[in-house]
Amino acid sequence: MPLAKFQFKAGIDREGTSYTNAGGWFDSSLIRFRKEFVEKIGGWAKNVTATFFGTCRNLFAWVSLDGSKFLFLGTHLKSYVQEGNVFYDITPIRATTTNGIVFAATNGSSTITATDSSHGAVAGDFVTISGAVSLGGLVTANVLNQEYQIATVPTANTYTFTAKDTSGTTVTANAS
Repeated sequence: MPLAKFQFKAGIDREGTSYTNAGGWFDSSLIRFRKEFVEKIGGWAKNVTATFFGTCRNLFAWVSLDGSKFLFLGTHLKSYVQEGNVFYDITPIRATTTNGIVFAATNGSSTITATDSSHGAVAGDFVTISGAVSLGGLVTANVLNQEYQIATVPTANTYTFTAKDTSGTTVTANAS
């Protein structure tokens, strides 16, 4: 079959319908016209370098009375407010416990099991640990005293998470 040359009119014409606009463009997304040819726009650019957990599901922007600009982001995991180049986690705290939480790890594994009676958490919840002491080896107090996402909930009194160091790298437990 021989090749055929199609000649399209440059620009977007929304005056009629897509059927009445023969040989032209009726609708578009992320394109532009240069020298009467269509080309794709190069893509999206990051507005900020900070990151957040989850997939954004809702945005709400506002300006305060003093002119400060804010953006609310609701994700499937957390809620944030962006001010400048920083995201502030404003997710409500589900529960606070003063129970003596006991941590355990298997040698060579990065999975930490926390025993917290009647915690009420589900997989995917976040837990912020503070005041914990070292388990020995690579699982130091600095490794434990962070925010973690709960991986599994084996019982009503235990949950597990993956240990990471302060830079976010996974840490495996070892005997000291």
